[in-house]
Amino acid sequence: MRRIACSRRLRVTALRGALVACALFAAAEPLQGQIKAAYLYGLASFSGPLRDDTARISVDRERNESYVIYQNIVRVYSPSGMEVFSFGDDLDLGQVLDLDVDGQGDLVVLSYKDSRSLVTRCNFRGEPVGPIEIKNLPEGVVFGANRVVYRNGLLYFASLNSASVFITDADGEFRERVDLLSHMTLEERQRTGAEVFGFDVDGAANVFFTVPVLFKVFKRSPDGGVTSFGTSGSAPGKFGVVSGVAADSRGNVLVTDKLKCAVIVFDKDFNFVTEFGYRGSRPENLIVPEDIVIDSRDRVYVTQMRRRGVSVFALDHAR
Repeated sequence: MRRIACSRRLRVTALRGALVACALFAAAEPLQGQIKAAYLYGLASFSGPLRDDTARISVDRERNESYVIYQNIVRVYSPSGMEVFSFGDDLDLGQVLDLDVDGQGDLVVLSYKDSRSLVTRCNFRGEPVGPIEIKNLPEGVVFGANRVVYRNGLLYFASLNSASVFITDADGEFRERVDLLSHMTLEERQRTGAEVFGFDVDGAANVFFTVPVLFKVFKRSPDGGVTSFGTSGSAPGKFGVVSGVAADSRGNVLVTDKLKCAVIVFDKDFNFVTEFGYRGSRPENLIVPEDIVIDSRDRVYVTQMRRRGVSVFALDHAR
């Protein structure tokens, strides 16, 4: 009788354990089907695929053209992914760091020359129109940046090393300086290594940025509130080495992970949705993805290593 009772208790315990495991697995499952990513192509010219490693990329959201910056050359790609123009080698702007397209179709080019940051407005062919001076900075504040994003009439200049953002109007008139780490409760050892890597601004003026050593993505809303998400781990939805970040037209947040070699997708409430890419030799695979941008058609552009250039994916949002 004791053996029978013990056997029954073991079976009940095992059944309970199985039910708990199933519940945990169901809760952890990604919301597959809500968003799917289909590989389209890699950026290329008539001489072959783009082979630049970890280039800087930007997109013109009005015309869906893309701009790739690598070794001071800016290559312009059509909406179909073919190179149509290039410039930069003959510009006297120093080292070109980043660019974005303003509301008039002009390029706002951020560069570094003579130990200072320069901002130059250029036409669509990269011909300088004139400098954009950052005006009326607070006393004692020195302008410096290595990223620029244009959104809704404002320019966001990010200094990733100092984790700060200068916000100006389209003509360079100073509006605000934001310390991205000021609202975080960090231990001293965390703050020491807490450098910002990924940076983006969505259409609602929310600033997104990543801090790899914390395994987190942060969102700063226009009212100054900061929220975050992310934990370390190898399971779906967790981060290995978080890198770039971008938001699509529906508020979903896409994050590149260098260690997983994947793009991880979260919804607007930071719930995990799906992952795509992964290390491999097929066209749809990714090798150490870094930068990520999204155009107005929700096409995702991802830079990577191993001379893989820029891969382009289309997001399909389930109805």
